[in-house]
Amino acid sequence: MVGRSAHGGLHNGEIGADRFGVPFTAQDLEKECQAAGLEFPDHVLEQLTAAIDAGKHVILTGPPGTGKTSLAFLAAEVAQRRMMCTGFLPTTATTEWTTFETIGGFQPTSEGLIYRPGLFVEAIETGRWLVIDELNRSNFDRAFGQLFTVLSGQAVVLPFKRAGQMKNLSLVPYGAPVPEDTEPIRVPSSWRIVATMNVFDKNLLFDMSYALMRRFAFIELNSPDEDGFRRILGDDDLVLRLLPLRQFRDLGPAVYLDARKYAERRRQDEPTESRLLYEMFYAYFLPQLEGLDDTTSRRIFRFMAGMLAPPEVTQVRRTMGEVLGADLGT
Repeated sequence: MVGRSAHGGLHNGEIGADRFGVPFTAQDLEKECQAAGLEFPDHVLEQLTAAIDAGKHVILTGPPGTGKTSLAFLAAEVAQRRMMCTGFLPTTATTEWTTFETIGGFQPTSEGLIYRPGLFVEAIETGRWLVIDELNRSNFDRAFGQLFTVLSGQAVVLPFKRAGQMKNLSLVPYGAPVPEDTEPIRVPSSWRIVATMNVFDKNLLFDMSYALMRRFAFIELNSPDEDGFRRILGDDDLVLRLLPLRQFRDLGPAVYLDARKYAERRRQDEPTESRLLYEMFYAYFLPQLEGLDDTTSRRIFRFMAGMLAPPEVTQVRRTMGEVLGADLGT
């Protein structure tokens, strides 16, 4: 028999729901992942289920190509089918985010200034989970604004009124009292933010304050081991020859799967093996190597040069210098 935890959710691996919701388990999520052709360790799915059940919003972290965004979407889709939400609102964070994009603000219209809800408020009002890709691209403290207070379980009064209304709007978490003389926007207990964070995007990574970190559970998605990669990629020898690139930067299987799809199509044109290897490297792997030091860049160049014919060696030297800004020596 499944019991209720102190916070009102369900334990034994089930995600809690509001009154009309039907909880789902990590096993349900695993079935959806398998149907989508995705493979995640059991502990990752169990962690995600437990974090949401514990009332936490979630940030999925890890290297590029590990399926963070896909897992976030699948979790929200399962929640929708289980009536925990009406769907999900997908968005990608940017460096330009302010509270206007997230909470909302006044917008001029033919009838004058009216309040336009931001992404967070829109998701809450429509009962949708908010799925944020690349959260690390935003300036967290500037973008989240009043949501800091809401995520901690306290109501907050917004400096906005709806058109024709006299009362200010307020965001009211489940179970919190409604501030006096406000028009409440109630946050369901099952409402969640599921975000992703690319740990390698150092140039755009702002410091996340401890105040914000406390409001999320961080779950790491690592790349599979080499046996896992070989199982996922099959017997495409040319793509497998690029697996050693992972010793220079941890890359997820999605990058290699994209390269494999490209190779399957490109082989119809009968390019040389050297040409195809260079094209895969330039199109799918080189963009992921930005920010490496010159010493590591030289090691990558020597690795690639060992598999390429002279014309492609010349090209890989040039493009690595241009894209990475690396000094590859003579």
